[in-house]
Amino acid sequence: MNIDIPKGVQTFNTEESFQVKYLENKIAQTFKQWGYDRILLPTIEYYDVHKKGLGKYLINKTFRLIDRTDGEIITLRADYTSQIARYIASLRKKEFPIRYYYSGIIYRYESPKADKTWEIRQTGIELIGSNFLEADAEVIAIASNVIHDLGIDNFQIDLNNIKLFNAIKKILKLDENRFNKFMEHIKNREIYYLKGFLRDFDIDETLKEFITNIPKLQGDINFIKQLKNKMSDYPEIQNVFDEFIKIYNILEHYQLNEKVFFDLGEPKEFSYYTGIVFEIFIKDFKKPIGQGGRYDDLLGKYNGDYPATGFAFDILSLWKYLVEKNLIQEKNKKDFYIIDITQDKDNAYLIAKELRKKGYSVARDITEREVNESIKFAFDNGFRQVIVIGIDSIPDSIYIYTDLEHFQKKKINNFLKEL
Repeated sequence: MNIDIPKGVQTFNTEESFQVKYLENKIAQTFKQWGYDRILLPTIEYYDVHKKGLGKYLINKTFRLIDRTDGEIITLRADYTSQIARYIASLRKKEFPIRYYYSGIIYRYESPKADKTWEIRQTGIELIGSNFLEADAEVIAIASNVIHDLGIDNFQIDLNNIKLFNAIKKILKLDENRFNKFMEHIKNREIYYLKGFLRDFDIDETLKEFITNIPKLQGDINFIKQLKNKMSDYPEIQNVFDEFIKIYNILEHYQLNEKVFFDLGEPKEFSYYTGIVFEIFIKDFKKPIGQGGRYDDLLGKYNGDYPATGFAFDILSLWKYLVEKNLIQEKNKKDFYIIDITQDKDNAYLIAKELRKKGYSVARDITEREVNESIKFAFDNGFRQVIVIGIDSIPDSIYIYTDLEHFQKKKINNFLKEL
C-alpha cells in the first residue's frame, strides 16, 4: 500500500509543529503591539477574481479546480496581498489607515525538487491607506523588530525602488514588450545584454553607463548620494534617490540605518509593486527570510484607488535558521500525566477533571504496561509531573513524580488545594 505524500508537500513532527506555531505566535504578538488586527481569509477564491491581482508570474503558479456547484474555476490562495486587496475593495465602508496581519499557507506550483514546495507558510502585515514613506519605514521597522526579538542581529535590509525602472521606461520611451525584455536583463543581472539593448538609443554616456551597470549598483547611503549627484540631468531618477534618502533618514529613528543596504539590480518578481521594495537577509543564511514593498495600484484592480504597503516572512526559512542556530529554546511542555493502576479509576477521573478546571493540561495512561515504563514514557514525551495512583492500598493518596527518581506522597485533596 502506498502511504507516501506528494513531493510538493511535507509533514512536520510534533516538536517541529510546536516550534513553527510558537514562531508564528511570537511574531503575531509583535504585530499586535504595533496596532495590527488579525484577518482570516478563505483558502479558495474564484480564479477570475484572484488572478486580477496576481500578475503573470503568479498566475502561472496557481492551482486551479472546478467548483462542482456552478462549474466556475476556483483556485487555492496564491498570494495574501492580492487576497486582502480584494477583501478591502469589497468593503462598503472604508476607514484608513487599515492595519491587518495574517498567518497561513499560500499555494504555488513549483517543480518539486530541492527544497521547493507547493505550500509556503507566511506571516505578514498590510498597511493600507497611507502614501507616506513613513508607512514603508513602519513595515520595515516591524519586520526588524520581530527579527531582533527572536535573537537575530546579523541581518540586512536590502532596499530598492520600482520607480527607478519606471523612470527609465519613461526616459527611453519603452513599450511593454521592450520594457519586459529590459527587466529580464536586470533580473538576470546581464550587463552584456544591457549594453546591446541600449545600442539603438540616442542617449548620453552618463545615462548609458548608469543603466548598463544597474545590476551591480550596490552600496550604502553615501553611494546613493553620489549617484544622485551624478544623475543631476535626470530629475525622474533623482526623485528615486530622494526617496531612498528620506526613508533612510526615517529608519535612523528606528536605529536601523546601519542595517540598510541598497541593491538597485534586484527588482521584485511581482508586478503589483510600485515603489519601495525590500528583502531581509540573515548574513549566514542562503535564502531571504522575508520581503515586501509598496503596491499603490493593486486595490485599483478591484475597486478604488488606495495606496498600500506590506511584507511577509517566509516562516519555514526563518524557522530553519532558528533551529540551525538553536535559537528556539521553548519546549512543548505538558503538565500532568496520570497513571492509575486501580480497577475503578475513580480517582484518575476526579484528579484529571479538577486539574483541567484549573487550566492544566492532563493526559492519562490508558494502556497496560509496567508503571516504570509509563513514568519514563511521560517524561520522554514532555510532561512536567507524573501522578501515580494505586501503588499502595491507601485510596486517597497519590505519588507525584518530578523526574524518574524523585517523588512525593500526598493526599489527593491536599494536592488539589495546593495548586
